[in-house]
Amino acid sequence: MRSSVFLRNALFCVSACFLLNGCAAPGAPSDSFKPRLDESYSLDAAMEYSDGKTAQLALTRYAAGSWEAEFSEPETLSGVLLRLDGNAVSASYKGLAFTVPKSALPAKTMLCLMTDVLDGLGTTDALSFTAQQDGTHTAEGDAEGGHYILTFADGGELRCFEMPGQPLKITCTNYQPIAQQTEQTTHTETTASSSSEAETTTTTTENEGVSQ
Repeated sequence: MRSSVFLRNALFCVSACFLLNGCAAPGAPSDSFKPRLDESYSLDAAMEYSDGKTAQLALTRYAAGSWEAEFSEPETLSGVLLRLDGNAVSASYKGLAFTVPKSALPAKTMLCLMTDVLDGLGTTDALSFTAQQDGTHTAEGDAEGGHYILTFADGGELRCFEMPGQPLKITCTNYQPIAQQTEQTTHTETTASSSSEAETTTTTTENEGVSQ
């Protein structure tokens, strides 16, 4: 009898802790969790694909359909920069453009599976998340490439993309949002500079007219 009461009280305390901390119990829906996927961001990615192949790269998203992937490993891809712009894919190495090498095609295909899913998410409010024992939150879905699993850290950052049927696993670290103001600031500075030059030209012309 005492053990039964103790067990009931223990379960009550555990449930109360989750409620007070605003956390979902492992395996339970985490309705309050909000993932962080900014419009533009960068991260480091470690790919495992095609039964044993691996690759390391820096991945940058500028907007929906606009990505860059710069490989550091394997040696055959080190320094290769892939640009994904909608359905178009281009490659360069140290600033020199060239045709996407055959050695990069499998990695490019696997990478596009993830970028297509992330671009297709739209609003993450439609995703249903489940709390895991390690503190992460997962969401699952189906895409053209197969069933996928997204894993996010408790802070909202993307941690992993998996598509078991490929097989494909991309582990993500160092998630960093890219400030949207950079392009606007550059545009403003360029406009201000152009206006200043125009004013200088006008003033010079007027002065020349006075001198004459």
